[in-house]
Amino acid sequence: MTPIGYLDYVARLFGLPRQIRKPRLASLIRAVDLLAYSGDFVDSFSPGMTARLAVAASLINEPDLLIWDEPTHGLDIEARRSMLDLIKRLAHQKTMILSSHHLSDVDEVCNHAAVLSQGQMIFQGSLQDLKGRIRKNHYEIDLEGEQKAITKAVQQLKGATDIKHLLLRQRRLEIKLNEEVLNSGVLAHTLQVLSENKIAVVSIRSVGQQTEQAYLDLVEKEESRGFARLFTTAEAA
Repeated sequence: MTPIGYLDYVARLFGLPRQIRKPRLASLIRAVDLLAYSGDFVDSFSPGMTARLAVAASLINEPDLLIWDEPTHGLDIEARRSMLDLIKRLAHQKTMILSSHHLSDVDEVCNHAAVLSQGQMIFQGSLQDLKGRIRKNHYEIDLEGEQKAITKAVQQLKGATDIKHLLLRQRRLEIKLNEEVLNSGVLAHTLQVLSENKIAVVSIRSVGQQTEQAYLDLVEKEESRGFARLFTTAEAA
C-alpha cells in the first residue's frame, strides 16, 4: 500500500467524502514531506518516514486534540526541524499532548509538562515551574589571569564549607555547591577570592540543559523516597 492509499483508507474510516479526501490527502503528504515517496510502498519506509506518515494520518479528520508519541523519533536533523516547526504551527490551533524522551524537543515546543517515573506521575505543571525545581548548584567559570594566581585562588576556595567540588582545567573552573545553600552568597565569595588574586572572570554559566536536569532531579528524588519507604517498611517488619 502506498502512503496515499493508506491515508485514503484512514480518511474513509472517518467517513470523509471523496471531494474532501482528495485535496486534504495531497496537502498532508506535502506537509510531512512525503510527496517524493507518494508512489512507494509503506512497508519500505524508514522509521522516520513511518513517523511522518503517522502524523499525517492523525490529522486526517482535523481533530481539536492531538496525542503524539515520540513524533521526532528516527528523524534526521532536517526532518526533525520540520516536525518541530509543524508542531509549533498546530499548537496555535489545537490542543497537543506529546510523549517524548527528547527533552530538548519538550523544551522547545511545550509550555506544560507532566513527569512519569515507574508508572507514577511525580510532577504536573508549567514548564517554567519544572525548570524552577532545578538545583542551581553547578557552574563553570572561565577565567583570565596568570595560571599560578588561578591555582592559588582555587586552593583558597577549597576550604569553603559550602563548596562540594572544585575542578580546574587550564583557565576553566568547575564548581559544585552543596545542596540547599544560597548560591548567590557562595558565588559572591568565589568572585571576591578571584578578584583578590587579580583574576578576571570572562564568563559564568549554569551547567546542564535546564529541562533535562530538572527531570533528572525529580526522578532522583522520587527514587530516593522509594528506597527510604522500602527501608522503613523492611525495618518495621
